[in-house]
Amino acid sequence: MSEELVVVSQDGGIATVRLNAPDSMNALSIPMATRLGEALIDLGGDSTVRVLVLTGTGRGFCAGGDVQSFYDNRDDPYDVMQQVLDAVHGAVETMLELPFPTIAAINGVVAGAGMGLALATDLAVASDTAVFTMAYTGIGVSPDGSSTFFLPRLVGTRVAMDMILTNRLVDASEALTLGLVNEVAVADDFEEAVAKLAGRLAKGPTQAYVRARKLLHSAHANSPVEQMSVEAESILAAGETHDFYEGITAFIEKRKPTFTGQ
Repeated sequence: MSEELVVVSQDGGIATVRLNAPDSMNALSIPMATRLGEALIDLGGDSTVRVLVLTGTGRGFCAGGDVQSFYDNRDDPYDVMQQVLDAVHGAVETMLELPFPTIAAINGVVAGAGMGLALATDLAVASDTAVFTMAYTGIGVSPDGSSTFFLPRLVGTRVAMDMILTNRLVDASEALTLGLVNEVAVADDFEEAVAKLAGRLAKGPTQAYVRARKLLHSAHANSPVEQMSVEAESILAAGETHDFYEGITAFIEKRKPTFTGQ
């Protein structure tokens, strides 16, 4: 496992992608970010996957970009920074378009571009040992990785500005209060909590989840009337799925639906 920068496993419709460079707290080097994007593309084409869990090995979820590579190229950092951006942004874009819901399982420290990855998932569960920080301005740069899109939408502009300008540490309890995560579990129960949520989603109406994600992402750009038009198009398309047929049939028959994601 230690030789693989990104470890992918699957079990019962749940795909787990684990960033695996614990010595750097899973900092996103060019090879790791590239491999992450490739892994997400592969999973996106796998019809057996119903939910994605993104997590890290060791004490960190992801400590952000590979600062060592920036330092090594500090006299002319443009090319290496561009390569990291292309890889990280490509991975985030792929994740946002995955045909199933996504969960960030935040096992430890999350900073910089790691925040972008965590914020871009649909749901997030954190260990009570997790610590969040934006970190960018600490090395004299502005944020990337979609974080300036998602962070203010989750916590509000004032709090987002505070986190970005001060780089203050946010513990798991505050992250839950702010809306950065959906759930906090004590470290000993963390994996069980993630598995429970992932298992629930893996048995749900997958296409409806993805349509809901797209609606929420488009809402801020539309007027209420425009958004209702998008909602109508989405729900009518959902009405053509097997899961809709099963859902309404189970409702009338007063039983629990068995969704297949189709």
